[in-house]
Amino acid sequence: MVLPMLKPAIGALAIFTFMLSWNDYFSQLVITRSTDMMTLPLGIATMQGEYKTDYGVMMAGAALASVPMIIIFMLFQKSFTQGITMGSIK
Repeated sequence: MVLPMLKPAIGALAIFTFMLSWNDYFSQLVITRSTDMMTLPLGIATMQGEYKTDYGVMMAGAALASVPMIIIFMLFQKSFTQGITMGSIK
């Protein structure tokens, strides 16, 4: 009885947890020394040079980094819609 009502909350928690681990910047900056172990946002930040920045490459990397978040949102979109409608009906 409780689990169907918590489905939208579990979906939101899954999206926030995935987003937190996907966009992990600071701990990866401190912990990793190898470029093979960097997360995508940290890899994009390292593309910035001291005197020159290729903004086209950085924007392409940012677009690629946002694709998994869009896919995860599309998968859990139905549960968000159900949560909104369940909260509005009394």
